[in-house]
Amino acid sequence: MTQSSRIAEITTPPRGERVITPDAIRRSWLSKEIGFAATGLADRGQAEMHLDENGIAYVDMNKSGRLNLEPGEKGLIVTSSLAGCTGVAGFAKRKDGSTAQFVSHYDAVSQTHHFTRKESPINSQMSGLRYEATRQDGELDGPIQLLVAYRESERANPLYRQRRGSFEEWTYLEQIEMTASELGADTEVLFLPYRDGDGNSLAAGRSDNSEGIYWNGVHVNFASY
Repeated sequence: MTQSSRIAEITTPPRGERVITPDAIRRSWLSKEIGFAATGLADRGQAEMHLDENGIAYVDMNKSGRLNLEPGEKGLIVTSSLAGCTGVAGFAKRKDGSTAQFVSHYDAVSQTHHFTRKESPINSQMSGLRYEATRQDGELDGPIQLLVAYRESERANPLYRQRRGSFEEWTYLEQIEMTASELGADTEVLFLPYRDGDGNSLAAGRSDNSEGIYWNGVHVNFASY
């Protein structure tokens, strides 16, 4: 019998020293010369990313990217301006010291079956982290970690918890929660409801003094939840 994942919800945002500064993220965002990202037009694939001169791989809205780091290598995969969208970051460390991580950033329209006739692309990306981390005989060193950040008001959606039809037709937050629950006992998933504010940042990787997942530049300590 497969055991369910360990899941918790963050009631207050992670606090602590800001490891990643907004300026560092902004420099990488500007250097990509990203064009206009249209609402609802999403890239459902997950691109293999590479670090820029700032040590950051930047993921724009309605895209997803993955990054592999060698043992001891520093670098971050990052997205920003989360203000109503769903952001997911994943992190897994191998016993050889290398890491696999990804970040996804999608708006509500691109995940809603009514518009796309498909399920949220985040489901397959969450499930794919294990494959990415263990391919080529990689062996995990500790649990796989995932953080799902979503607009706080999604909990008030009148369709929430009203599962109608097939899995693809459920609200995307329901889909993500169901997928998270089935990832296995060696997976830790945190759900973080947020208020829009001025936009939020989400990252995964390794900085000078820490590794894992970062919310608004603060390292997320999964053990504290």
